[in-house]
Amino acid sequence: MAMSLLMGLRRLPGRQLQMSARWRMYSSAQKHDTPVMEVLGSRYATDEWTNATPAILDKTGRNLLHQESHPLAILKNLIFREFPDFAYYDALNPVVTTYQNFDSLGFAKDHPGRARTDTYYVNKSTLLRTHTSAHQRQLLEAGVAGDTHLLAQAKNRLAAPNNERFLVAADVYRRDEIDASHYPAFHQMEGVCTFTHDELRRAQAPKLLNAAQLTDSTVIGANNPVQAEHSAEDVALVAAHMKRTMNNMVTRILA
Repeated sequence: MAMSLLMGLRRLPGRQLQMSARWRMYSSAQKHDTPVMEVLGSRYATDEWTNATPAILDKTGRNLLHQESHPLAILKNLIFREFPDFAYYDALNPVVTTYQNFDSLGFAKDHPGRARTDTYYVNKSTLLRTHTSAHQRQLLEAGVAGDTHLLAQAKNRLAAPNNERFLVAADVYRRDEIDASHYPAFHQMEGVCTFTHDELRRAQAPKLLNAAQLTDSTVIGANNPVQAEHSAEDVALVAAHMKRTMNNMVTRILA
């Protein structure tokens, strides 16, 4: 399972889904007889972008993260326990929009990840998520708007009732060639933690555990710029907090 942790500043005031792996293709009764694909109980019109295969769609309902004795579920729960003040999401629908998966994250229109050779499309505007980051903006906006339908899917919700801190664990899909280190269906976990400026000033980066060795080769420059809204001091504080949090988590889990 891959994991990333995103921490940033915010300028805002401070039914779990049980999915089954069912899919089918059939023709609708519409005027143009458009083929329709059904994924996890929802129907989607297909088009020239559709390339999600039956073999891949069969993997969308395996629910490995919910099988208590499965290694992925065990690791997920170990990580969840390391973040007691975060909300947890582990049952979000894998079918997302191209906006959620790419545009909301700033992917260029010509980014290779958008290509049909890299991504499983249900249709031109809908696909199987290629990363858990597809839910970042969705969950942040749900917290701001008070979207009770989406917020109700969180475990440990009371710890972060407005999604100011959350983890997402999920199955993701990419059109990779199968080899020793690649498979078209795998799992990721993502963490998001936001701070107001006041919270950031009060926050202290966790003390680095003795067993953790921190190596940092990050280069800030034209290809990896600091956002204009953040000062150099802000960036340094957030980066230190994130790096020590991640390193301490790995140390405790593997100890």
